[in-house]
Amino acid sequence: MLNNVQKRCRDRANRARRALLKEKETYGQISDGSGKRYLVGVDYLLSGAPEKAVEFMEWFEQEFPDDVGEPVFWLYAALTYYRMGSLAKARRYLLEAMLSNIYLLPFVYSRPLPRQDMWHSSGWQDPEYVTDMAEFLDEPTPREQAWIREQFEGERFTEIRNTYIATFHALRHAESHDTHLRLLHEWGDYIAAQRHSSI
Repeated sequence: MLNNVQKRCRDRANRARRALLKEKETYGQISDGSGKRYLVGVDYLLSGAPEKAVEFMEWFEQEFPDDVGEPVFWLYAALTYYRMGSLAKARRYLLEAMLSNIYLLPFVYSRPLPRQDMWHSSGWQDPEYVTDMAEFLDEPTPREQAWIREQFEGERFTEIRNTYIATFHALRHAESHDTHLRLLHEWGDYIAAQRHSSI
């Protein structure tokens, strides 16, 4: 039996999913300028339906294979797969959450990361994003918080994070457009290799 909050979340997720499907049916593609696609999985998880969130994530991956995502969206995708027992996928999405906003994960387990001297290419990457989205960050259970900390502070995530910070520090201080492009290209090659290896 769903409580009122869960029912509201389930109804909102169903409406948004129907709207996305209707847009695809009507126009042959989905533009979704309002970002509904980032909230469907979140709302399904909040409604206590991780299996529906998984179903949506599988559809999302097919429909938006190159989508950069959004930090809370990636975090909830990680929580979804963690709760379903798919730890490899959970770690993959947790990595995406970290790369979307490096301040997010330590905030979740109450060890905020100081603002880094680096280029923040969008508002989603700013530390202020985390406080703006704090209402969504109470969802992880103590066990999940411990898992998030273990991953974030583990060797693999630390190496990737340190490379990210060093690269985006250099980007902030790059003096030429060519240097900026070279650094972005090197980062792209590095993180593509990391994503294709075992997380």
